[in-house]
Amino acid sequence: MSKRPANKKLDITINLVPQDPFFETILGRFLKWALSVGRYIVIFTEMIVILSFASRFTLDRMVTDLNSALNQKERVIASYGDLEKKFRFIQKQIDDYQQFKQDSNLVDIFPILNDNIPNNVVFETLLVRPDAINFTGSALSQTALNVLVNNLQLSPYFTEVSVNKIESRGEKTSGFNFDIRSKINLNAKK
Repeated sequence: MSKRPANKKLDITINLVPQDPFFETILGRFLKWALSVGRYIVIFTEMIVILSFASRFTLDRMVTDLNSALNQKERVIASYGDLEKKFRFIQKQIDDYQQFKQDSNLVDIFPILNDNIPNNVVFETLLVRPDAINFTGSALSQTALNVLVNNLQLSPYFTEVSVNKIESRGEKTSGFNFDIRSKINLNAKK
């Protein structure tokens, strides 16, 4: 007989729960596996829910900060709205001044026209552009109209003079209505 050492303990396990033969079947093993894996799935899902719930506070704070920054920037932009209107108005005035400065030589055409227009001619419309002039009016006599056309043709300041319309003012009124166009050459010397 063999002797056992006196101080060595024996491992004895006693299972008082009877084993169910159902867990030995395929369906039983699958259910046992599903319950053990399902536990981990539930724990994983709960962790995701807790993390999303906790991150919601952070995201809400970020949205609030962005909205307040956006509102602040909108107020700053709105405060510059009046300044922008003033700036655009001043820019338009500067552009108008630049245009006037470029077209200031157009004012020089009036003394030249005054020298070439006879006394019996009255203008109704006068359109002066940088390179051309167009005027309509009436002449009290045919002589006044002839003098006007001849003066414009002989003047070095007017080129390509064209008379577009000549018509009688009517039976009761003497004279002629006319429409004359011409190119302007203000750089010409007499």
